[in-house]
Amino acid sequence: MGLIDLSNQIIGRGEVTSADIMALRQNIFGDITVTREEAEALFLIDEGTERRVAEWRDLFLEALTDWLIRQQAPRGYVTDEQADWLIARIEAARRARDGTEIELVVRVLEQADAAPASLAAFGLQLVTRSVVENDGVISAAEVERLRRLMFAPTGPGRMAISREEAEVLFDLNDATRGAANDPSWTDFFMRAVANAVTAAAGWAAPGREEALRRERWLADPEDGISEAFTREHGPLPTGRLGLSTWVAQAFAWALREPSADGLYAARVEENAHAASTAAPVNAEEARWLIDRIGRDGDFDDNERALIAFLRELAPSTDEALQPLIDRLAA
Repeated sequence: MGLIDLSNQIIGRGEVTSADIMALRQNIFGDITVTREEAEALFLIDEGTERRVAEWRDLFLEALTDWLIRQQAPRGYVTDEQADWLIARIEAARRARDGTEIELVVRVLEQADAAPASLAAFGLQLVTRSVVENDGVISAAEVERLRRLMFAPTGPGRMAISREEAEVLFDLNDATRGAANDPSWTDFFMRAVANAVTAAAGWAAPGREEALRRERWLADPEDGISEAFTREHGPLPTGRLGLSTWVAQAFAWALREPSADGLYAARVEENAHAASTAAPVNAEEARWLIDRIGRDGDFDDNERALIAFLRELAPSTDEALQPLIDRLAA
C-alpha cells in the first residue's frame, strides 16, 4: 500500500496501531531518504487521529528530524524554507499535540549545526504558550525543555542566553506569578537571566554557503583533497603499502582545511574563550535590568533571587544597579 492510501486509511479509522508503525517505516525509510511529501503525511496523521500507540511519537520525531537536518546539502543546516514550513505546519493546528511538536522543534535546534533564528524564537513561543494556555503552572519538564532550547547550539545566544530569550523568561515569570511552579523554575530563571548579562556567545557554525563551499572542495575530483595534495607531494603511488601511506598523508594534510575535526577544535576553543570572558554588568545591561525588573511595579521572589545571584556572580557591576541590589538582595 502506498503512503497516501496508508495515511488515508489510518486517518479514516482515527487510530495509529503498531502494525501501522511498521508499514509507515517501510514506506518512509524504504528508500533511505525522507521526502517533503512524507513529512507532510506524518503531520496529517498526527492531526487526524486521536488514538496513537507510543511508538508513533518516536517515528514522528525521528523522520521529521531526519528530513529537516540531514536530507539537504550541507547536512546539518535547516533552510529558511524548511523553518517556515515547520512553523506554518505547527501553527495550522494552533496547538502542540502532547508536546510532540514542541519536542520536534527542540530536537532540531539541538541537533542542527545552524537554523534560522525564527525557529528558535518560535520554539520559545511554543513553550510559553503551552504553560500559559494550559494550566498556567511551569512544570519541571517545561523547565528542562526551556533549558535545552535556550542552550541549543543553534539558539540565538548559543552558549549564552540572548537578550530576547531573557525577555521571554521575564514575561513567563510575570505570567505565572503566584502559581505553584516547580522549584527548579526559580533556579533556572535566575541563572539564565544572569547568564544573559555576564556571558559571551561562543562558537557559531559557518554560514550555509561557506559550509557548501567546504563540502564541494572535499568532493571535487579536480581540485579537492587528492588533486591539491598531488600537486604538492607527487602522484598516487603503486602498491598497497605505498597507496595506504599516501592516503593517510593526504588525509592528515587535508585537515589543514576547515574539516570536521578542524571545525570541532575551533568550536572547543571558542567555547572555552566564551566561558572565560564573563564580564561585570555594564551600564547598558544595568539599565535594561532595572527597567525590566521594575516594569510591573512589583518584585517577586524569583527576581530577588536573580539580584542576589548577580551580586555573588559579578560583584563589580555598574553603579546604577547598586540601589536595586541594596533593595532586593539585602
